[in-house]
Amino acid sequence: MKESTMAQTQARFDRVRWEPGVYAIVGATGIGKSAEASKLALSHSAPIVVADRIQCYSDLLVTSGRAFDAKVEGLNRVWLDNRTIHQGNFDPDEAFDRLIKVLTSYVDRGEAVVMEGGSISLILRFAQTISNLPFPAVVNVMPIPDRQHYFAQQCARARQMLRGDSTGRNLLTELAEAWVLGDQHNFIASVAGLDCVLDWCATHSVTPEELANRDLTTEVLDELAASMGGRYVEHGVLQQEIFLRTFGAPGVTAR
Repeated sequence: MKESTMAQTQARFDRVRWEPGVYAIVGATGIGKSAEASKLALSHSAPIVVADRIQCYSDLLVTSGRAFDAKVEGLNRVWLDNRTIHQGNFDPDEAFDRLIKVLTSYVDRGEAVVMEGGSISLILRFAQTISNLPFPAVVNVMPIPDRQHYFAQQCARARQMLRGDSTGRNLLTELAEAWVLGDQHNFIASVAGLDCVLDWCATHSVTPEELANRDLTTEVLDELAASMGGRYVEHGVLQQEIFLRTFGAPGVTAR
C-alpha cells in the first residue's frame, strides 16, 4: 500500500478523540488494512479484533492471508473463532454475534479497540446496527489505490500464497488437505482464490493433491497468480463499492 495513503488514514484517526470504543478500519482485500490496524493499535496500546470469517480457519492460514500478518511484539490480534474446514461455513449471523460480544467485552472494561476487516457480511451487519451498538464506533474506509497498481499488487500477493510461508505450507497444500475431506467442497469452492485453482485443476484434469505435489513451472505459477489476482481485484472492487455506498466517501464516519 502507498505510504501516503497509510499516513492519511493515520491522520484521520488522529483527528478523532481517543476514548473507550471501537475504531474500525474497513476496505477491500489486500490493501494493507492489517498493517494500518497494527500501526494504529500499537500507537494506542489497543487490541485488534479481526472482522473476517475465513481467517478463523486454522487450516486456511495462508489462503486467508492470516499467516502473513506481521507478528509484532506487544500486539494483541484477536480472531472470532478457531475453526477447521470440517466444521463448514461460519454462519454470518453467528460470526456477527461473536464480533459484537468480543468488541463489547473490551469496551465494557474501559478499553478502546481497533477493528479491521473486509468481510462484506460482517461489515454490512455492523453498519446496519451501528446506531444501536452498545459502544461508540468510528469507521475509516480505506480506498483502493489505482486499479492497475492494485491488480499487480494482488498478483504478487497470490504468488506469495502459492509459494507459502517459512514452514513450507502454501495455498495449494491447504487446498489439497481440505479437498480430501470430501464433505465441504461447496464451501471450499466459495473461497476467493481457491475457486481459481479449482477451475485450473478442472481445465487441466488434475486433482488439487496432484497440483500441490508438483514443482510449479514459471508458466503455471504466472497463470495461477494472474487468475487469482484478477479474482481478488474483482472481489475488492465489490467490497469498495459496497463500503462506500454504506459509509460514504473514504474517511472517518463516527457514531
